[in-house]
Amino acid sequence: MLSAQEKASFYFDFDQDMLNPKQNELFMNWLNNGENREILVINGYCDWYGTFDYNDTLAYKRINTVHEQLKTKVNSAIFFNENLKIKGFGERVQTKKERRYNRRVDVFYKVIQKKITVKEVVYDDPVVYIGQPINKESNEEVKQDLVQVPYTDDLIDPVNLYKSPYALAKVGDKLVMNNLYFYDRSGIFVPESLPVMEELLDFMIAHPKVKIEIQGHICCQLGEDPEDIALIRAIAVHNFLVANEIDDSRLLYKSFGSSQPIHTIPEKNEKERNENRRVEILILEN
Repeated sequence: MLSAQEKASFYFDFDQDMLNPKQNELFMNWLNNGENREILVINGYCDWYGTFDYNDTLAYKRINTVHEQLKTKVNSAIFFNENLKIKGFGERVQTKKERRYNRRVDVFYKVIQKKITVKEVVYDDPVVYIGQPINKESNEEVKQDLVQVPYTDDLIDPVNLYKSPYALAKVGDKLVMNNLYFYDRSGIFVPESLPVMEELLDFMIAHPKVKIEIQGHICCQLGEDPEDIALIRAIAVHNFLVANEIDDSRLLYKSFGSSQPIHTIPEKNEKERNENRRVEILILEN
């Protein structure tokens, strides 16, 4: 009788494709616990920072890290199913609400008692695992030795070493909201900006005594901001926090227009323009 599938999840720090020391220890403990396992599926995921192409590549790098470690146990305790599926989902599939839980590789496997023939792994297999049986046909000799193991969705505790820029902020500190982007001449966030807003929201929730001033800046032109774009964007950040139940009494907002550029106006290139058109968070109280 076929055994049930199990799953192990291994987590990565922000923008990393190698396991940090704690996760590597957890992985090695799992790898060397004495069970023989047949690996069925290896899936890789990312959070939603960065472009699709960047995160697709990062997902496969994470898969490769885990797969290379698994191969060290071949002919000892780890065996690859002849129809092994390897798929990087990048950021296109978000399975967990918290970003850190999406920076991971999932390994689906069966616990077995008898070694089986190791087959070559094909990385460009187009079939995506969606919960269907992986291989309905098995060698009779192997079937007799399969052990019935209940499925578990338990996670190996993630260790998130990424430090928020707000973590050590003191009164008087001013922090640039990097990667916060708006549609042209508006206060509407582009979708890629959501993680930046959520990071600020998480900080405000975790530190209920903190009060901030949201400061808007524009680029490109000296003098006034006739369309109040800097103010509109500062208000957009304010409204996002209020809509997510941050008390309005903890928030101030202000426009500086182009009066405090990081780079001299006119800027030399798009990089300088992007750095001048920004929103900053001033810590007033904590």
